[in-house]
Amino acid sequence: MTTLFSIALTLLATVSSAQISQPSPAQSSTAAPAAQSSTAAPAMQSSPAAPAPMASPARSADDLARRSIDMMAGEAWEDARYVAFTFNVEREGKRLASFPQRWDRDTNEYRVSGIDAKGSAFVVIMNADTKSGKAWENGKPASGARLEELLKLGYRRYVNDTYWLQMPLKMLDPGVHRSYDGERTDSCGHVWDVVKLSFDSGLGLTPADVYWAWINRDTGLVDQWDMRLQGSKADEAPSSVLFRDFRRVGGLLISTRREIKGKNQFILLDDLEVEDEVPPGAFAAPK
Repeated sequence: MTTLFSIALTLLATVSSAQISQPSPAQSSTAAPAAQSSTAAPAMQSSPAAPAPMASPARSADDLARRSIDMMAGEAWEDARYVAFTFNVEREGKRLASFPQRWDRDTNEYRVSGIDAKGSAFVVIMNADTKSGKAWENGKPASGARLEELLKLGYRRYVNDTYWLQMPLKMLDPGVHRSYDGERTDSCGHVWDVVKLSFDSGLGLTPADVYWAWINRDTGLVDQWDMRLQGSKADEAPSSVLFRDFRRVGGLLISTRREIKGKNQFILLDDLEVEDEVPPGAFAAPK
């Protein structure tokens, strides 16, 4: 089960091109070279109520990751077969892109729609494992080279957008390497335990990405996600994503608003549905 995270930042830079570079969220994750640890402390956010805080930090990265996943999903993620959501990108209060999506986690059937780089309305219905399927452009079936282009676009959206949705539930995936990177504090006395994530080489689309998950010691939730993306300069500071507006949907606790720190840019996960069965017609051809 993999997915790396560089996509949405590329999307925010060149939204219409939808150039994404992350591994498939329903397959194994990826590897990364050594990187410096992140230092910036996250802005304070309201987190949902949680069990009593840990009396002392759990220095095991695996224990920290496992506690965080249990707090956000637990067994509910195993029962969540069907997920629907809209991946929205906003910058400075303007909606730049919107991609409604449906996903069968058992079969990896996947549907995405939106506006592509050419300004055309598209719908892609495909299997994310085989990367085969059908597509429509401006209401008409696509074929030949254009069909292949749209299937590639659909797969890139699948890789990127489902990872944004699932993170940090991917921290214990095969191929993900975890290490404890110390604690971070702020002036109010809040404490985060930071887990550094790197990935097996050759897996996914951007195996040299490195991430740092800031896990709130009181709540067990990930409040911040730092990223040094594949191809970044050695002295380039990691990008930071702040997790806002947690909602309980189908037993899952999901941050529905992700802020790219210092950029006035946001990833919004709207129209969330989580079901244990696939609704009839979820992957039917558009009318």
